[in-house]
Formats: sequence, structure tokens, C-alpha cells
Amino acid sequence: MSQSRLVLVTLTFAAAFCCYLDRVGFPIVYTVLARDAWIPKTIQGSVHSAFYNGYTATQVPGGYLATKYGGSKVLQWAFAIWGVMSVVTPSDGSRTSSLWWCRVAVGAAMGTVFPSMHSMLAQAIPLEERNRSVSFMTSGMYFGSAFAVVAVPAAMSAGGAKLATTLTGCCAYVWLLVWKSASDHIALVKPTADNSTLPGGAGARRARGTPWGELLTSAPVLAIMLNNFTFHYAFFVLMSWMPTFYEQKLDLEPGSYTWLKMVPYLVMGICSNVGGVLADKLMAGRVYHPTQVRKMLNTAGFSLATLALWMLPHCNSVVSAAFVSSIALGSLAVARGGYSVNHIDIAPRLAGVLMGMSNGCGALAGMIGPWLTGLVLDTARDPWVAAFGAPGYLCIGGMLVYLRYATAEQLFD
Repeated sequence: MSQSRLVLVTLTFAAAFCCYLDRVGFPIVYTVLARDAWIPKTIQGSVHSAFYNGYTATQVPGGYLATKYGGSKVLQWAFAIWGVMSVVTPSDGSRTSSLWWCRVAVGAAMGTVFPSMHSMLAQAIPLEERNRSVSFMTSGMYFGSAFAVVAVPAAMSAGGAKLATTLTGCCAYVWLLVWKSASDHIALVKPTADNSTLPGGAGARRARGTPWGELLTSAPVLAIMLNNFTFHYAFFVLMSWMPTFYEQKLDLEPGSYTWLKMVPYLVMGICSNVGGVLADKLMAGRVYHPTQVRKMLNTAGFSLATLALWMLPHCNSVVSAAFVSSIALGSLAVARGGYSVNHIDIAPRLAGVLMGMSNGCGALAGMIGPWLTGLVLDTARDPWVAAFGAPGYLCIGGMLVYLRYATAEQLFD
């Protein structure tokens, strides 16, 4: 891997790390603020969901802007905005309206980050390095989450909520300074080939517009969108409700499972990288077509995640529950080596737009999954079997659709 590509991939990993330090850190902070201010659970839920309101709204616009103006510009603006909004976030839990608007703004800024990074990686990373590059970037989400579980409570103990939110905001500006310094010395987004003409097209210029109708009616695109929804539905259900499972099903004290919160994120980070390296090796051997590799990883990941989800309600010890839930989340991370890299395969120029479309579905799953699972837990005859069984069935459906319709062939210019 060339120096410029190595720096680019490392900085996209760091960007994902910083984003999830904030995303996972704020709920930790706000839980304490809301408790101290005696905020009702309904209002707490509104503040928690505010991030996703902004995040969902800017996914597709972020991809469009990254395609038109360049992912680097959009990414820098995103970090500048969410850094400011994190720093000015109130440390008084009773200021619900201000907290809500700050989180909407942070979510809106972050909604453009992953479409922008996919757009840059699509331009700069060749096929033989694509899987491990995207997987490494993605693993920053999980390692950042694991770090937040430890660092944010420590910051609150040292200086309160204001110190915690200020430090997460300052991380954005540290990243911006490093990015600016690196881009001043190296061309970070260096196209791997001339993307202005169609292959074999006798020099014919590529179309520069965005074929929205064709994208929204393409079976491979819809398969990616469904699998992004599936991944995030299972992911958010597990991360939202596992603490309740530990407390209600296994009688674990709330303050005694900090390490349990870290383990799944660390497993996901490791599995994400393993899946990316494995995919590159399989493709480098030229025994399997890229489409086959994508489907193999996606199928293996979602199949194993389904089995783990169905086993989880029957775990009767903390160790077994932590082990099985980690298998489920690690398997989901492997599946991302299938559908997540697929954006760049089928539409390199429009990878940011596609990521915005599919990640919007993922954000929607984050809004629906935890709420619907709460409803199931309140009404189902066997609540935990039903709660964890539903995302398992969804994984099977997403896997089958992907097996039938996915492709790694380039479909759009």
C-alpha cells in the first residue's frame, strides 16, 4: 500500500473512532444528567433519538455533496460543526430543548461523514486493497465505542459532564489539524485510474449526473440497503437491550458490567479487520470472483449471527451471555465485509450517494429496532426469545436477498 493510501485509510479510521467516541459517550453523559435533573423517561428518549433525526436526514445529501464537491471538503465541514456543537452542549440536564437541538446538529454533521469517507476510498483505493481498507476504517467505530465506555466516565469523574463533552468535541479539532497537516504534504485522495471515460468506450465521457431512479429500482442496490438495515437493526437491539437482559434475566447489578460493554465492541473491531483481510486474500487468489467473496462473507456473518441471537435468550450465566452476544456482534461485523464494501464495487463514482442511501436505512433501523423491541418485551409471552428472535429472522431474510441479487460488477459509472 502506498504512503498516501496508508495515511488516508488511517485517518478515516481515526475519523470513525472520534465519531463513535461522541456517539457512545453522550448517552453515558446524558444518563447521569437526566437522572440528576429528574427527567422523565419519555423526554430522555426524545433527547437520545435527537441525534438520529439529524443523522438520518443528512445521509443522502451528504453523499451527494461528497460526490459533487469532494469527500474531503464535506468531511472537514462535518468535523468542524459537530466539534463546536459538542463543546457547547449544556451540562444541565434540565435544559432539554438546548440538549435536543445540539444533538440534532451533531447528528446532522455526522450523517455526512461515512458517505464522504466511502466517496474518498472509492476514488483512492484499488480493488486488491479495498476490503481491508474499508473494514479497517469501519473498525474505528467499534474501537472508538470501546474507548468511550472507559474514557467518558473517567472524564466525568475528573471534571463533570462539561469536561466529557468538551473533550469529545476537541477530538474533532485534533483530527482536523492532523488531516490538514497530512493533506498539505500528501495528495490523500489520489484517483487510482482515469475515471472520466468509460472502459472500452473509445474515449466516450462518463455521465456526471446521479441516476436516482435507476439507483432506487436496482435490485443489487436495494439488497445493500436491506442488509444495512438488517445489520443495524440487530446491532442496535443488542447494544440497547443487553444491559436490561443482564439485569432482569441474569440479576446482574447495573454498575458491575462495564467490562461487558467493552468486550462486544472490541470483538467487532477485530472481526471487522479479519473479514477485510480474508476477503482480500480470497480475491487475490483469483479462485473466487469478487461477487462470490461478497456473498460468502455476508452469508457466513449473518448465518452465525442468527444462530447466536437465537441462543442468547437461553443463556443462564453472565459469561455465556457475554460470549454469545460477542459472537453475534462479531459475526455481524464480518458480514459488513460483504455488503458494506459493495457500494464501491457497483458504483465507484456514486459510492458516497449509495452509502448515504443505505446508511439512512441503517439509521432508520436504529430508530425502529430498540423501540419495537421494548414493545415486544412488554407484550410477548416469551419476551426475550421474541426480542432476540426477530433480528435473527431479519438476518436470514437479508442474507437470502443478498445471495439472490447482489453483485460486485460495476453497474453505474
